Amino acid sequence: MKYYALYFALTCVLLSPFATADKAKTEGGLKITSKDENFSAELGGRIHFDTYFFDKDKNYYDTILFDTELEEPVNTTDFRRVRLKMRGKLWKWEYELERDFASSGTGGLRTVYLGTKVFDGSLRIGNFKPSRSMNQLTSSNQITMMERSFASSAGIYDNRGRQQGIGWHTHWCCHTYGVTLFNLRNPGDPRNEGIGAATRFTWAPISNFDSTVHLGASFSYEDANEDTPPREALVEYAGRRGPEQLVALSPGGGEFFFGDFGDDEFYQGDPGGDVWILGLELAGAYGPFYAQSEYAFGSFSGDFYLSEFTFFEFFGAPPRFFCDPYTGCFIGDQDVRTWYIVGSWAITGQHKPYDEKSGVFRSIKPTPPESAFEITARYDTIENRDIPGMKVSNFVFGFNYYFNPKVRLMLNVTLGDDKFTGDQTKQLAIRMQGFW
Repeated sequence: MKYYALYFALTCVLLSPFATADKAKTEGGLKITSKDENFSAELGGRIHFDTYFFDKDKNYYDTILFDTELEEPVNTTDFRRVRLKMRGKLWKWEYELERDFASSGTGGLRTVYLGTKVFDGSLRIGNFKPSRSMNQLTSSNQITMMERSFASSAGIYDNRGRQQGIGWHTHWCCHTYGVTLFNLRNPGDPRNEGIGAATRFTWAPISNFDSTVHLGASFSYEDANEDTPPREALVEYAGRRGPEQLVALSPGGGEFFFGDFGDDEFYQGDPGGDVWILGLELAGAYGPFYAQSEYAFGSFSGDFYLSEFTFFEFFGAPPRFFCDPYTGCFIGDQDVRTWYIVGSWAITGQHKPYDEKSGVFRSIKPTPPESAFEITARYDTIENRDIPGMKVSNFVFGFNYYFNPKVRLMLNVTLGDDKFTGDQTKQLAIRMQGFW
């Protein structure tokens, strides 16, 4: 409760100097600007309310629940996101503060930064998305499917969608370039000494009213040090709140190891693993049709040992390779690959716009009082080539109905396929979404 009060108080403080301001704008939102235009505050937010129905793979759960404490997915409702955002200007600086009330404590902080113009670009200092992954950099208000692909923080960058650091981004003509230096810490996580860097370049050789072609590439490097949590590639392959599969693991600080060789449960090895990932992007839109694909491959450093029981607990199934009775299952460096292709067709004829400043596509925008209807589909897969049998994929299809540019109804059917465990759980998900 204290965080709600703090956020409300901060809002009041920021708005109070403008209570007698000469300029107040309400077109499409609420924005207050000082008479000299040196200060401004604009209020925004989003509400994403989800409902989930699962078709559980009974053959899998009837077998697996005898041996583990794995919980079955539950048909339920969920506030996926409930956010308030304030952004504005402080002389030649800008700021943004975004809080997600669907998460507790400081873990609910999302984009929080101070920024200014430097060398024809934007410099940001705070907590924000690193320059990597087109799907990750697309706002959750604008993504085509309800959940992001495995080539984002919903997979190969698990729990690393935003990081604390400094970043610079610029755009010119039909190009964008960004670079980020960051600490490997999310708000709410323990302090650590891990460091990372990411960079992204995009080019749109065709970008006009009804046709767009996008090309892009990104590179990310993360080096874990003292107190750094392990870097993971982890996916919810049957939709949000569904079963999870750990695909790859790179050790963090040594304090996360436990047990000793020969114990029934142990996790031992060399601390401070690193992760590098290269991503390639191809996307385009023509009239009411749109398609986007990313291919990401990288290396998760390993050099750690797990007992067979711990391996089962981590990865959800017994190892398919030899494990020593004393030293357990050795996992070295892991070659991880993931790719997806997503497409949509706006039956009502709207064109999906392209944001040339950030190098991402936005959702279609019907003109009130008109609505819009969009059919969507995506295939997504991820594989760890150094753990035999570790491959997970899903196929998602559905539609988006736009009541207006700010409110839409989303429906997704997800057909999960975990080839490592054999689970093929399915999900029907519905979202009511609004933002301002």
